[in-house]
Amino acid sequence: MRKMQVAMAALLVTVLGACSYGSPSVAPIDISKLDIGNYPTEPLDVETLRNPSSGFVREAIAIGNKTPVPFEYDSRFAHGPDYPRNQIVTPDEPPYPEAFGIKLPRKDFGTNFPGLVAGWHNYATRRFDSTMGRILDSHTMRFDSPESARNAADKMSELAPGVPYSVDGYSTAKTKVTPAEPSVSAKMRSWLVRDDMLLYLQIADSVSRPFNEVDNAGIVKRFFDNQIEQLKGYSRTPLDKIAQLPLDADNLLSRTLPADKTSSRATVYPAHAALSISHTPVATAAAYADAGVDLVVLAGAYVYRAKDAAAAERLSAAYGSDALSPGRSTKEVEPPPNLPTATCTAGDSELQLPPSCRFTVGRYLVRVAGPNLQDTYQRAGAQYRLLANLN
Repeated sequence: MRKMQVAMAALLVTVLGACSYGSPSVAPIDISKLDIGNYPTEPLDVETLRNPSSGFVREAIAIGNKTPVPFEYDSRFAHGPDYPRNQIVTPDEPPYPEAFGIKLPRKDFGTNFPGLVAGWHNYATRRFDSTMGRILDSHTMRFDSPESARNAADKMSELAPGVPYSVDGYSTAKTKVTPAEPSVSAKMRSWLVRDDMLLYLQIADSVSRPFNEVDNAGIVKRFFDNQIEQLKGYSRTPLDKIAQLPLDADNLLSRTLPADKTSSRATVYPAHAALSISHTPVATAAAYADAGVDLVVLAGAYVYRAKDAAAAERLSAAYGSDALSPGRSTKEVEPPPNLPTATCTAGDSELQLPPSCRFTVGRYLVRVAGPNLQDTYQRAGAQYRLLANLN
């Protein structure tokens, strides 16, 4: 934990230092002059996005907001998803059985493990290069009854390979260890049932020889300890009310550009749940804390709500630093016409990162990208107009 605290403190110094000189005064943005292309500038009716799974997505995010990000129980695992993995677990988007060491098609999850309501998947690695160290995969899942949760844990642990192992303090946990094989990582998998919740952690290690069972069992214990504590703050939505859960928070989703493709990930996240999406969760947590971020929208743009305009500017500076954007080969380019406050970058070639812009609108930070620079400028103009009257 000490290393994590030092890293977070260092990030705060970077953020504050980047903003200490202030920004030059600029004329107010005339939103009527912004190029918006064919993108919408009127708030979206989010109810048009509702489908039979929408309420379950909201319940999954509620669970995610009370699920520990791996660095919170082991500071060594400071790197998040290396590509856009899906954290949301619902009956329509169940986990892959392979995540539990089980050789079944994903479509058969509900048949073999009935009663899934919603859940959350977290992923973290020991090293920036995920092939060079241990990997954590956790699933925290709500079932429709304690019996369904126990049935899932029992059947999963029976089907999964490995030899039994004991985790201190959790005599009812079902834990198995599989040794390393050529091109296959050693793994420790552990299932624990608490009421209607099934808690699961897999630790995969492709490097260590021998596999350190004691250290890994300690990680499992800390995960269970932390997850059980955080779940005390999770308020279950009654099963017959989940389908009606509201899809927006403070009209923020309605004023965010819609995603190009329909996806359950395109929605509003509380700040803590949003950390699970970040590739740099430790640094991101520090930046969120400094800026007072409480909501994050992931849709056709990223929109972050900070505590005030100054905090949004500090968060923008953080996203311009190596702490939150490591290893990105980009160059700064001109801002969109009539939006001089935006900072825009483009990859050194079309094979690298697409063009993107970031800018603040009052207490909101926006990050938006497009397939080419003109399209990115138009997205930025439309997103600015959507937020202009929300402060």
